[in-house]
Amino acid sequence: MSALDFLPPHLAALSISEREIVLSLDAALEAVDYLECHGRQILGWEGWVKTPDGRVGHGSAPQGTVSLEELSIAEAAAVCRATMPEDANSWAAENPTSPESLFFCITVRGQSKCRNR
Repeated sequence: MSALDFLPPHLAALSISEREIVLSLDAALEAVDYLECHGRQILGWEGWVKTPDGRVGHGSAPQGTVSLEELSIAEAAAVCRATMPEDANSWAAENPTSPESLFFCITVRGQSKCRNR
């Protein structure tokens, strides 16, 4: 089972990974809402960057959260909603001329940890 199976098709199609939830900020926040609404435990998120030539990796991306598995589904979603935009704003301020794009890899219970693809 792929983590993308936990999302509706329109969000899964936006992922830059074929197996993991790796989305732009707006889509990632929509995914957080969807996952919470459908009772899926978010374990954390980490930043990924995509270069203009299509390579992805951690590069200058935000580290993300520590494990959220001890929080309730609602609490974990709230942490993501708070930290993702904050870290996206910080990343943009620190990398104003970067040609890279920032994405968010969301790990949920029932999938393996995020890996570069």
